Amino acid sequence: MIKRRTINPAALPAVGQPLAGGFFAGRIFFDGAEHAVIDAGRDFEVAAHWWQEEGPRPRIRGATSRFDGMANTRAMAAEGSAIARKVLDMNIRGTWGWHIPSVEELQVLRCNLLQLPDWGRSGLTPERGAAQSFGCAHDYWSSTQKDNAATAWCLHMLPWCVPDTNWVSKVKGIRPVRTLLISQDAFTHAPSTDVPLTEADLRGLANQQAVATVLERFVNEDAGRFYGRADALVAELAALAGGWP
Repeated sequence: MIKRRTINPAALPAVGQPLAGGFFAGRIFFDGAEHAVIDAGRDFEVAAHWWQEEGPRPRIRGATSRFDGMANTRAMAAEGSAIARKVLDMNIRGTWGWHIPSVEELQVLRCNLLQLPDWGRSGLTPERGAAQSFGCAHDYWSSTQKDNAATAWCLHMLPWCVPDTNWVSKVKGIRPVRTLLISQDAFTHAPSTDVPLTEADLRGLANQQAVATVLERFVNEDAGRFYGRADALVAELAALAGGWP
């Protein structure tokens, strides 16, 4: 079993900044955890068929995840996809673990990176100053094959576009990405701070007269003005609620 590399959320840079051999594109949630999506950049994109082998177009059951591009890419490679094998073998800036993005990973790139000048916010080419722009006529393959069909999802990398499907024999851009599992340890708290609202004693707040009496001391009903300190109001309401913070 391959051990997945993790990263502390506090170590994540701003979107578009260098990270782990590429550029941080954003976060995506799947398999019960968050992942950092990393774009390889313009220098490593290629134009390729999703499937270029002779014979019937494939239907690869293991390549239908909307989120896990690595699982899709491995399934494609196992079936004989040349571009999947090429991307899996890539060493980009000294790092391994690259794959063809899933359709939702592509969406992360489109939603976040296209807001930045270096990725061609207005469709700029590198010659016009967008160093990491999407150069393959803006049209890119994902590794997500459509269920029960010999087509796969693709996406125009323009701000207003949504995913579409096309025959896997077509040539489109491939933009390698990799993901890092975001450590969940950073989000653990002492159990006492995670008491669900349903477990708190809110009987005091059900007493409408008591709540009204507290509010009258802080709010002038005629003028609609608040007097006093907010923390004092919260403390008195919390006392009515039986100490619920």
